[in-house]
Amino acid sequence: MSVSGENRLRKKPKIGSIRYLSEEEMQGLFSRVPDEIDIGSMIRSFPGSGGKKLFLRRFTVEDLENIMIKAGIFEYLKIKGFKELCTAIDIDDSYVNYWRLYYKNEEPQNVIMDIRLTETKFFPDKKFFSDGEAPKIYDMIVIEWLSLQNPLSEQYTRDRPQLPGQTRPGLGLLKYCFDMMYRVAKDVYKDGFLDVPDHLHGAIMYSKKFKYFDPFQEACLRSIIRDLKGYSLADISWGMITETIYEKAGNKAFVFQPSEQIFSVSKRMKTYFRSKKYIWAFNEYYNKFRFYLKYDEMIEKRDLLLKEKKVSDL
Repeated sequence: MSVSGENRLRKKPKIGSIRYLSEEEMQGLFSRVPDEIDIGSMIRSFPGSGGKKLFLRRFTVEDLENIMIKAGIFEYLKIKGFKELCTAIDIDDSYVNYWRLYYKNEEPQNVIMDIRLTETKFFPDKKFFSDGEAPKIYDMIVIEWLSLQNPLSEQYTRDRPQLPGQTRPGLGLLKYCFDMMYRVAKDVYKDGFLDVPDHLHGAIMYSKKFKYFDPFQEACLRSIIRDLKGYSLADISWGMITETIYEKAGNKAFVFQPSEQIFSVSKRMKTYFRSKKYIWAFNEYYNKFRFYLKYDEMIEKRDLLLKEKKVSDL
């Protein structure tokens, strides 16, 4: 992903917690789609069907461009000097949906936005629900890949240095993507978006709209943001990679564990995050955790690491 120093985020789903839909299950979804939607066009959008491809079986290129217009991304990019834009969509044999925005033409080096999504069912562990409450199964859109970048620049600044895993500077597009995601999820009748960032800075950037499904993980993240607010996003990210962020109580390095972050759309998903059980668990951990960064040690370990690897490869 890219976010104001935007970088790619590869997703590492937790085994057993999410499951991708088979072709039969995807066809079965049609029974829950309102009558006014053109079912025939949706079926024709499957790979190998020979019909017109639709993003998430619902959206044409024109639909997505209208969403981007409403979100304000086109106007913002024109102010930044990107006046010639083109949109492309695709779907592969694994049902990964591609939504790309290019500058001028559809050449790989001209990609501004690259979003790859899949549909899934999310099976949370029963421990997240109250006693006697049946565990819920959520219909989600998984963010498999999100890259937002400036195709015309490879220069970073002191204020926005290169982050681990980042290949090009960003353009500050993430807030517009959040708006676009919400509009897409509402139209395809999903509970929300699911993301598993494998970098701490990605989780922090997503935290403006996303929450960890696990209240323990959410409390960890919010506590780190609270306690390390005097440091830059890059410092915090390097602190996690070099294992120099410590939790005071145990006086040991905190290890970042990729987990499911959720952008809630449906009422029932929002209800989960507002539940007494979730709020109580979050507050218990949030009030307990205290983190600090061993800054000098982080700098030393970072410099040693960069003698062997490139920032973009981390």
